[in-house]
Amino acid sequence: MRGISRRQPKGLYLLFFTELWERFGFYMVQTILVLYLSKGLSYSDSSTYLLYGAFSSMLYLTPVIGGYIADRFIGFRQSIILGAILFTIGYAVMAIPNEHALFLGLSIVVIGNGFFKPNVSSIVGDLYEANDARRDGGFTLFYMGINIGALLPPLFAGALVAAYTWGSGFLVAAVGMVISLITFLLGKSRLGDVGLVPSISPVHKSGSFKGMFYVLLFVGILVSIGVLHILLLHPREANLILVLASLGIIAAVLFFLFKELPEQRRKMIACLILILISVGFWAIYNQTFTSMMLFADRNMSKEFLGFTIDAEFTLFFNSFFIIVLSPFLSWLWIRLDEKKKNPSTPLKFSLGVLCMAIGFLVLSAGISIFNTNGETSPWWLVLSYFIQTVGELLLSPIGLAMVTRLSPRHLIGMMMGVWFLTQSAAFAIGGGLATFSDVPKEVTGPASLAIYSHAFLIYGLISLALAIVSFALIPYLRKMIGTTNGPVLTPKR
Repeated sequence: MRGISRRQPKGLYLLFFTELWERFGFYMVQTILVLYLSKGLSYSDSSTYLLYGAFSSMLYLTPVIGGYIADRFIGFRQSIILGAILFTIGYAVMAIPNEHALFLGLSIVVIGNGFFKPNVSSIVGDLYEANDARRDGGFTLFYMGINIGALLPPLFAGALVAAYTWGSGFLVAAVGMVISLITFLLGKSRLGDVGLVPSISPVHKSGSFKGMFYVLLFVGILVSIGVLHILLLHPREANLILVLASLGIIAAVLFFLFKELPEQRRKMIACLILILISVGFWAIYNQTFTSMMLFADRNMSKEFLGFTIDAEFTLFFNSFFIIVLSPFLSWLWIRLDEKKKNPSTPLKFSLGVLCMAIGFLVLSAGISIFNTNGETSPWWLVLSYFIQTVGELLLSPIGLAMVTRLSPRHLIGMMMGVWFLTQSAAFAIGGGLATFSDVPKEVTGPASLAIYSHAFLIYGLISLALAIVSFALIPYLRKMIGTTNGPVLTPKR
């Protein structure tokens, strides 16, 4: 076996910056969306949570379909370009000061995310051989790029929309997406043959078939945008439909799974179990954009290190800690692998969920004990974010690497979509969990703080229960995964 090279592939850095700018635009929207619904459109807390949950569920449902289309038809590169164009259009439409324009823009963004999100990560996985020890480290660095993009919007989003309009935030998101697209187009030669139209694609047939395929794809996109627009107008019903759609997609995945050889099938089942565990993690994590955001707006002191901060700024802490910790963990996984002491993926997952539990239990205890007239120090939120971020880095980039390592090559895009599908379920569940922190309009001060403290305690206990289950499954999952050295097996056709 060749010695381990610590230098990452050149293509990783292109994808690093492509994802960085896409995430800049995405998190610009994430930073202001809940506050726009609550303040700009005067939605109640429960209506805000339901709509945000429905939108976010849709956002992570479409990558399964987008990943499958890339796997079988247009390849990862064309999918990324198409997704970037749709993202840009969607953000621009959302800038129009109209409720229906917002819903239309959100619908376009959902489709754009389906084509973009799974396929950037899939190309990252294709840069490595099956037994390449750099994979976890590479995905950790890639994850750092995501969070550099996420770091910037909270620094100025609040001041921007206060000085101008809510629409200015969405226009800035569109600019970020344009930069992402240009970055990818100018640097795609660094990828070599990775991400091209697959050899099995019928697009390689006659020109007339190729033209017809792209016409059907375009029509399918337009119809899907219309359907999603209608669903967003009825978020409660949309969540039920999305659950049913998710079950249908999972059934399709199981169909493909049982066509694989037994060894590969076991790895994919282990992969699906770990993905299922991540649902609980992300459902709690997504309180960052809902209950924790409104808590910061209503019950957190705005004085921090001599500066005045707003609720939007609190999203800075998660991304900041990811950027600080990612290079260290990327180096650590390679070093531990050299010493044959690298923790297994199931163990990393379990530790990640445990960190999420500790983060919320600390936050609940801190704000309930140390507060003045219903207002608490931002340091408790900072501490909680730090612990949660450690958990996120033990689960999220490792999960991305796991999907590309345990899935057969011809299903990587689809399985990456399944990974993001779990976040669809998590956002829907997270929107429901956020209602534990539903604060009536007339409730303020200590009474409001008590509601948030109780909700954060519930989130911590749910995470703790999930961590116990995850630790108990480690021996079984390690046996199912076995060795991942050598090529990924594919069935005889």
